[in-house]
Amino acid sequence: MNLKKALALSALVLGLAVAPQMATASGNAVELPNEEWSHLGPFGKFDKAQIKRGIQVATEVCMGCHSIKYLKFDQLRQFGITEDEVNNMAGNYNATKLDKMLTGLAPEDAKESYGTVPPDLSLMTKARKGYENYLYGILTGYLTDDEAAKVSEASEDGNVTDEEAKHLAEVLHMDPHNLEAVRKAVTRINGGDNFNKYFAGHFFAMPKPMGANQVEYADGTKATLEQQAKDVTAFLAWASEPNLEKRKATGKYVILYLLLLTGMLYAVKRRIWSRIH
Repeated sequence: MNLKKALALSALVLGLAVAPQMATASGNAVELPNEEWSHLGPFGKFDKAQIKRGIQVATEVCMGCHSIKYLKFDQLRQFGITEDEVNNMAGNYNATKLDKMLTGLAPEDAKESYGTVPPDLSLMTKARKGYENYLYGILTGYLTDDEAAKVSEASEDGNVTDEEAKHLAEVLHMDPHNLEAVRKAVTRINGGDNFNKYFAGHFFAMPKPMGANQVEYADGTKATLEQQAKDVTAFLAWASEPNLEKRKATGKYVILYLLLLTGMLYAVKRRIWSRIH
């Protein structure tokens, strides 16, 4: 094995190591948004200001129904949140700073309201194809007021024409060649079912969880729906892997060591085999 091949092999090992970070949602039934995330890639890092905003969205909105059970409130202090603020966050859920981040919604109440218990969010960005883009897509994939108005207008006479169905297929991110499925979706939307453009099957139990200006950011950032969704997704990505940056830092040294070792072994091989050749 010459030096070029050895280095190529090392590069391949590195590529396989970081491939999960670069996975896409190509296997999903619907095409997800393709957002940029600062923490992805071998050298990516979390945006701490974004994480802090995401904590605000998570504790003020998401935890009304969902737990983040693998985190404790006190772990949030590393993002510049004061002890008093952490105590207040925990107090809102009848907890202390050393308690796990559990929702105040009782399971029986959740089943009565939604028909199911909302899932824990600790590993949500790891649990679905598409990862961060999946969660971001779900949060931003509900119909806007304008889109809902288009659905209502097209079906107000009780009959959705082929032309209207093709137009609505684009609005709803559905297959324009399956107009019957579009019409069925319109019927369910008008019946009050929860439609989401990025959820496989498009209908599920969770109603729209947030809208624009759901929170008032302490740093003055404009709280658009997209901004809130991206911030809370980034926070939940950190929650699913809080040691990500430490792991990457260690990985850099491991890769450097492997490259140096490869070079040394190649030099030893050349020296030994030179006597034979």
